[in-house]
Amino acid sequence: MKIILIEPRATEANVYSKMHMPLLGPVYLGTILKNAGHSVRIYNENIYTPDYSKLDVDLVGISILTNTAKRGYDIARKFPKEKVIMGGVHASLLPEESLDFARQVVVGEAEEVIVDIAEGRIKDAIVYGKRVEDLDTLPHPDFSLIQRYKFPASVTPISTSRGCPFDCSFCSVTKLFGREYRFRSPEKILEELHSRDTKNFFFCDDNFTAHPKRTRDLLGLMLKNRISKWTCQVRTDAAKDEELLNLMAKAGCGVVCVGFESVNSKTLQAYQKRQTVSDIINAIRSFHKKKIKIHGMFVLGGDDDNKSTIWETVKFAIKQRIDTIQMMILTPLPGTKVYDELQKQKRIFSRDWNLYDGQHIVFSPKLLSARELQVNVMKAYERFYSLYRSFFLLLRFRFRNGAFRLMGHYLIKKWLERNHKMSWLPHPQIVPGQERLA
Repeated sequence: MKIILIEPRATEANVYSKMHMPLLGPVYLGTILKNAGHSVRIYNENIYTPDYSKLDVDLVGISILTNTAKRGYDIARKFPKEKVIMGGVHASLLPEESLDFARQVVVGEAEEVIVDIAEGRIKDAIVYGKRVEDLDTLPHPDFSLIQRYKFPASVTPISTSRGCPFDCSFCSVTKLFGREYRFRSPEKILEELHSRDTKNFFFCDDNFTAHPKRTRDLLGLMLKNRISKWTCQVRTDAAKDEELLNLMAKAGCGVVCVGFESVNSKTLQAYQKRQTVSDIINAIRSFHKKKIKIHGMFVLGGDDDNKSTIWETVKFAIKQRIDTIQMMILTPLPGTKVYDELQKQKRIFSRDWNLYDGQHIVFSPKLLSARELQVNVMKAYERFYSLYRSFFLLLRFRFRNGAFRLMGHYLIKKWLERNHKMSWLPHPQIVPGQERLA
């Protein structure tokens, strides 16, 4: 069969559109289908968008996140419905909605059912995927299937685990992968690392250090085999394990992406983060002490957040010398506790999925207006990613931080150009003298 798999583009400029970091889900599925004898092409729209009307295909698979769902549905309309299957986080959470645009929707992990679906042995409209219990059985993702993807890429994504037991109130990860960790063996991971013609990796696990012993075993192998220059996502508790921290630094960890989420203690409790502001400060100091840079991720707009919280966050980031930050606006993704609570309270004012990207406010906050939250988050972003701070870092020969600050400045500028009217808010009309975005 001639099969294409598609990762739709997001509607707004974002860092992943610049780094060309593909989702691994479509690549795993494409590799499995290719190994089963099918002709497979993957189109990542952040990299290349073909003329779909000119494609001769037997089957189209579209993987959607919530903020790419509308684009995914638009793509689906370009093909006969009987040729389209849909999957991904959003389709898994709202399968009935996605079924309006496809013959079949896969809920959950699709690796063990995708061949049977493609070859017609599974005909159910909603197909419940099977959890891959042994992740070592998965093939190495074949990135050459992604059309016009430059591989080896500057940064290659690697997955070493699935699942997360923490179940943060705003996160949808556990809805797809469950609350039990599953791990690939260190030996299999090293095998994949060696198969890539690059030494710059991004471990895209939601928590790379979730199982410290396994992580230490992997880092030991990486150190022996001189695998260097990599980034990962961790929680603050990774910084409390001195042995683990030393190994991370020696094995080449250059950047950690840490879910700090908030500098407001009440908000941390509401998010069910199981960490304190002191934990955050200690983590920053510990990582920096080992010369590991930090990308700090915050979520603003909880019921205990006000205007001051926003500015306390950016001041905290500057004072603590966090290298780069991401200040996401709390987004009620379908299937999360936050979504259920806000829906019950009738506080969600938009279900335009394009806006569910962490950059737009789609609900009514408690302690400030939606407009105040939106305006102040973007102004705080402007302060952190100012041209002054960017050039200051470059002049101090901190080229990586300076370059990323310039990229952040550019993305914010583009966002402001597109969204200065804030037309999606309940009261979009801006009157003279009112606070503006730009």
